[in-house]
Amino acid sequence: RAHPIPWLQPPQVAPSWTPTRSAGVCAFYGECGYNPEVNTSLVASKVPCVSNTAAREATGGLLTLLSSVCPDLVRGMAGAPRVCCSLAQAVALQLSVALSSAVLARCPACARNFANVYCHNICSPDQSLFVNVTRAVPVEGTAQFAVVEYQCFYQQEFADAAFASCHGVRLPATGGFALDTMCGRYSARLCTAQRWLDFQGDKNNGLAPLQIDFHLVPNGTSPGGGLEPLHVRAWSCGEALSEQEQPCSCQDCAESCPTIIPPAGPAPPFRIGAARGSLGPRPLALALLALLFLLTLCCRRCGSKRGITLQAAPARAPGCSARWGDAGHRALARAFQRWGTLVAAHPLPVLAVAAVLVVGLSMGFRVLRLTTDPVELWSAPGSRARQEKAFYDLHFGPFLRTSQVIVTAPRRNGSSYASVLFGAKNFSAVLSAEVLQALLELQQRLAAATAQAPGTGRTVRLQDVCYAPLSPDSPAAADCCINSVTQYFQNNGSRLAMVAAQTNGEVTGTVDWRDHLIYCANSPLSFKDITALELSCMAEYGGPVFPYIAFGGYTGEQDGARSGAVASPRGIGVVWSVVGCHPGRWDPMGQVSLHPMERHRTGSSRHLLGWVSSSGVVSPHGMSPTWGGCHLTQWDATLLGVACLDGCYITLCDVTHWDGYHVTQCHTSW
Repeated sequence: RAHPIPWLQPPQVAPSWTPTRSAGVCAFYGECGYNPEVNTSLVASKVPCVSNTAAREATGGLLTLLSSVCPDLVRGMAGAPRVCCSLAQAVALQLSVALSSAVLARCPACARNFANVYCHNICSPDQSLFVNVTRAVPVEGTAQFAVVEYQCFYQQEFADAAFASCHGVRLPATGGFALDTMCGRYSARLCTAQRWLDFQGDKNNGLAPLQIDFHLVPNGTSPGGGLEPLHVRAWSCGEALSEQEQPCSCQDCAESCPTIIPPAGPAPPFRIGAARGSLGPRPLALALLALLFLLTLCCRRCGSKRGITLQAAPARAPGCSARWGDAGHRALARAFQRWGTLVAAHPLPVLAVAAVLVVGLSMGFRVLRLTTDPVELWSAPGSRARQEKAFYDLHFGPFLRTSQVIVTAPRRNGSSYASVLFGAKNFSAVLSAEVLQALLELQQRLAAATAQAPGTGRTVRLQDVCYAPLSPDSPAAADCCINSVTQYFQNNGSRLAMVAAQTNGEVTGTVDWRDHLIYCANSPLSFKDITALELSCMAEYGGPVFPYIAFGGYTGEQDGARSGAVASPRGIGVVWSVVGCHPGRWDPMGQVSLHPMERHRTGSSRHLLGWVSSSGVVSPHGMSPTWGGCHLTQWDATLLGVACLDGCYITLCDVTHWDGYHVTQCHTSW
């Protein structure tokens, strides 16, 4: 449900480029080029022209397009439809709505409400009643002005209803909610109607072409200045948009869930008068048992006084079964007596014959093959499960395998940071610029490691075996799916070191990697953060990095952005995703030996960390190298080992310790 932010004072109407406010009058119309204040955007950042004139009639292709993109807007118009948008604006609107529909498609009502927000903002014939243009810049070479910022006034009830229809919509690709990607630094749990709209209107979100300041007006009030807040129908998520369509599913909308009939309550207790009914039979049963005991005792005492004499029954002759049993017992006793005498008299021949028999019967172990593959153990070759797995492997490739490096900082102190945007935050010791730069260098060295297949002599690289979702056929090293904190900076050391001036209201300061990190951890699907750095949160390979993968000790949304759990992890990790061997990718025969790995270069000297032999045994070089200014004092294995066994077998292994911090590498077989 929506959580409206209470109004402390009436909304302030900024100086306006929209002096005429009336039904059927526009605030802007057409396109006036690109916004000079937006540097990067996923969509074209074209902005409208100031045009406080009457709405234009929609005909031909414009009317057809609006009937498809904004059916509610066109349906509510009487007579010849009039709108405040051109065909070019409608085409851009269609693209923008299509992007949002990809995220909200699971709930048609939510997608329609979200589209209606922009349909009315851009094309409503009564645009001047709820839109107030506050900033415009002259268009070079013309007498027109381009809108770069405007205010938009909505009725609180409409905004809350639209937000409520989207609040429970899931996003299967992330396992979370759609609002996690549409509310900026706030997760779906902390998102409100105001925060949701604020993010949509933020020109720094990578999608909005200009700044839109949304104001939610409490029901029954007016912002003044001739403005009337927009209040149109908002579809409930439990409603079907038409007879041919279905409402949102129960997973995405609680209103669509069937009513659960509560179970019948327990039957009223049995009572005898004011007492519980169970108390009545118990004393009666106890009395009957006591009476029965006394009667039995009396009967036995009376019987003993009568002096009854017992006579022994005459013995009977043994039956047929008893005679056969005795005969069999005597025969077995004689046979085992003779066998024992024979073994005691000739021990060596008996042991020799027994040994020959045991060895002969054990020859079958030479061809015995133990099945250890869980697939073979738990599914028959012709079973449906095996057929479906074979189909999946053929069309989508084998299941992914992962290996990870976990970095902690046990002997370092944390730090505090006063963010201009996010307030005071405490950063754990592992989140420091020095550690992240060192981690980035380590990650790049691991990604650059190579191996050779002795049978073919082919050089094997990480991109030959990695999972590359956006470039599966011929991936480069940058296309590999690697999830790490440094991916928030696209594995770019220069971006990690960036600093920019930032103003937040009346507070002015600087932002750096910490602000970007906090933002991306709370909004990992953002293509552009809200800081002055204007960096993307997407990884170098093009996908998102979720905080529960990149941060150790991150417990999920119950921590939330308020507690600063993202800034205080117990460790950070690097996770490599690789595929199994299959045609078209790496498929060497036999075992693979790894080239000696260079650890650190100082002048002309090289310090080798170690190598993996053709048998897969890790062999240390026996030196004490340094890296990143930290002396290597103890280590158990090389950083990377590559071997091939039954198709593919890759290992990132064991533990490497440094002074100041250490890297723990989970031993994982791919």
